[in-house]
Amino acid sequence: QLNPYIEDVLSRIQDLLVLNTPDNGYQHLLSNEDQLFIYETAGSLIVSSSLSPERKHHLMKELLSPIASKFESLLSKLQGETDEKRQYAYAQSINMATSLASRVSKGFSSQQTMQACGCVETFTDLLKIFLQAVNVPTHRQLIQTGVRQYLHRMVVCLEKEILPFVPVVLENLLKQPEAKELHDFLPLMNQLIMKFKAAIVPFLQQVFMPLVSTIFQVLSTPSDDLDQVTAVEKKMLQRSYYLFLSTIISNDCLDVIKNQEMNNLHSLLLTVVQGAADIPDPQSQKMCYNIMKKLVETWGGPNGLAGFVDFMYKSFLPACFLGPMKPTFDLNDGQTSLALGECAQCLRCMLDKRGQEFLTYLSTDYLPKLNVPAENIQELCEALKTDNKTFRTYLKNFFLKAKS
Repeated sequence: QLNPYIEDVLSRIQDLLVLNTPDNGYQHLLSNEDQLFIYETAGSLIVSSSLSPERKHHLMKELLSPIASKFESLLSKLQGETDEKRQYAYAQSINMATSLASRVSKGFSSQQTMQACGCVETFTDLLKIFLQAVNVPTHRQLIQTGVRQYLHRMVVCLEKEILPFVPVVLENLLKQPEAKELHDFLPLMNQLIMKFKAAIVPFLQQVFMPLVSTIFQVLSTPSDDLDQVTAVEKKMLQRSYYLFLSTIISNDCLDVIKNQEMNNLHSLLLTVVQGAADIPDPQSQKMCYNIMKKLVETWGGPNGLAGFVDFMYKSFLPACFLGPMKPTFDLNDGQTSLALGECAQCLRCMLDKRGQEFLTYLSTDYLPKLNVPAENIQELCEALKTDNKTFRTYLKNFFLKAKS
């Protein structure tokens, strides 16, 4: 019904679309939330109309070009500004510009895609402009939040056109990394991996090791023992890192890990072992045992990755016993119980992949070195052959007894 009037409506609301900045004295009366709604409505009107893709592209470009032209001047003014209040005002306007563009993109749907409406170029051009702001040192977090939000929207709306931007984004992020920034960024990587699966492997391959190295550089940076904020941020980054690995393994991207140089792969696997055995955080431990189980499923058979079975026996297996034996591993805690469940499944997966060889190694080599009594070893090997639930209950009692 609105089709004949859409262009008229858009021309009449032009004054309401002006981006609020310190330079125009915040002229109009709309709140930020109202303006976000106006932009979203304008985007929806264009997308849902029966106009041709060419016309939609033209109208969308007209809607967004004021944001594009203002953005670059706001950025240069922020970088040249010395007054703190005006710096913050410019940063807020930059954040608002990215938020407005994100809201416009909400007009697209699975029926009316960005591609079908001929609007891909408009939004990717805007992304190139927004990415210039990622490294601005002033009010970095405020600005990055807006750019990251826009990236999340582009992952939803674009297809493979987004992939070449992944290395660019990461390269900028890794220049001055902080725990919180990395933690906030990893969900975007997970979103990309879950959407594109194996198609993202070539792009992920380029950035994977630099990203992982940066994460561990940030985690190993010494901090004040009394600084609780940094401690929490590091703990959250650690969890995000293990979730990132888990997402790679669960979404047909294991080649990214498999194709790393042998020493990098070894270091990477050791971080998973450390997460399972040494980190007193049951959520991280649960993810690490789950990652170990999935790797054993994939590489633990006769045609698996060369050298992996040896690593499994020397590192994964001990982690399944050393982790639960730690005083911090509270077997009566709910979260820890879930971690123990994953640990139990990991052990049963080793049996499934290696059969009698695994039981022999466990009973004649590994457990005797821990001074486990022969009858307990026999019991454990029998319990391993039962179902998941029975074995998990047995394993809990095994560790309770060992720690008493």
